[in-house]
Amino acid sequence: MPKKIGKRDITGQKGINVIEEVVLEMDFLWYPSGSVEAGIDGYIEIRDGETEEVSNLIIQVQSKATTKPKSLGEDDSKLEYRCDQRDLEYWLQGNAPVILVIVKVETREAYWTSIKDYFQDPEKRRSRKVIFNKVKDRFDASARDALINLAIPRNSGIYLAPRPKKEKLYSNLLKVSGFGRRLYIGYASTEDQSKAHSKLLKIGQSLGQEWLLVDNLILSFHDLRQHPWSTICDLGTVEEHDVEEWAQSHISEHQRQFVWLLNKALREKVKNELLFDQKKKCYYFKPTHDLTTRKYNYHSLLKKASRDVFLSYDKKTSKEIAYYRHSAFEGQFLKIESDWFLEIKPTYFFTRDGFTRDKYDWDHLSGIKRIEKNAAVFGQLIMWAEYLITPVQGNLFFSPYPFLEFDKLEEFEVDVGIDDSTWVRNEESDVADLIEDSVNELPLFKLSHEN
Repeated sequence: MPKKIGKRDITGQKGINVIEEVVLEMDFLWYPSGSVEAGIDGYIEIRDGETEEVSNLIIQVQSKATTKPKSLGEDDSKLEYRCDQRDLEYWLQGNAPVILVIVKVETREAYWTSIKDYFQDPEKRRSRKVIFNKVKDRFDASARDALINLAIPRNSGIYLAPRPKKEKLYSNLLKVSGFGRRLYIGYASTEDQSKAHSKLLKIGQSLGQEWLLVDNLILSFHDLRQHPWSTICDLGTVEEHDVEEWAQSHISEHQRQFVWLLNKALREKVKNELLFDQKKKCYYFKPTHDLTTRKYNYHSLLKKASRDVFLSYDKKTSKEIAYYRHSAFEGQFLKIESDWFLEIKPTYFFTRDGFTRDKYDWDHLSGIKRIEKNAAVFGQLIMWAEYLITPVQGNLFFSPYPFLEFDKLEEFEVDVGIDDSTWVRNEESDVADLIEDSVNELPLFKLSHEN
């Protein structure tokens, strides 16, 4: 009779191969136990990937591989395995830590638990059943630190540093890529400052508010020599300057004047779709003409997205409108070294009729801030950055605003990253599930992770 190796043996070896691949990815060493074994398929030796030093800290591994996930009672969140009584007694009596690894060979997914820790509970030990959480108990490179903690004796004082990784962080600083190339300065043609201001306001209603009046001296991104600005300026006094003289000036007065002009330019840039509230110092989406919900479509970091930027809330006791919520942001111009940025702080603005600020706006804002998580705030930040960078939606004939342009959110690469899967694993199972969902929704946690 010819020798045969059954499917079960092949499946078992496939499971071992998956485990070995994961162990090597952790920079640890894997030693298979060979053909003669009584319940332990191999050994993991902890190795420091940075110093390349081996530790003689050993974890015993028992692999259970399967091609039939239904036999594990699997659902979306968990899977189960019932241990053999003799195997369990063997694993528990030794002096080395033992982990049980379940491998789904078709998908190369693996889940693990520390046998001695899991079966400290007498009830669990009587049932012999292990329930694996598919978020918390995944056996991949993210389990590295947990295995180190399992292998190192509590009183040893040994420390192995986590592997260095780079991570990309996004700030709330939107870079200013351009503003008016020239700055014009001239004296008003009237010495009566109130009259000069009134005339400038009338001109600005149609041509823009990008001007500043200081002691009858007018500063503007607009060419004051051109009509109708020339009707308020003494043409003989008008000077043309490179805008960089103010943008890069170290004179505090010039800096304040330039920030004032940038703020005026921002209001003009967004005036077709946004309003500005003087008291709360925030920009917010205008209501629709019939006060129905308004959606804004934009590109998030990974996909197309949509957000309700104006919508109503009903009263608790009736179908009457209680108030309206507007997506909003607070904006502040900052100079960092030689570059200018708009600092964006996402928030909300609340009105009782689409225009008049609701008297309970602070209560509404506090309530929504308690509910919203980091992912929601980050999503709003991305939306506002996209809005300020791109032209007005639905207007094919829109000409770009000439006095203020933005590039993108400032990004930073750091050499120390957070292994999200590791800290999620240490949470209780129900909390870990919730956190994992939030992490998956938040693109920030998925970008530029480099081992």
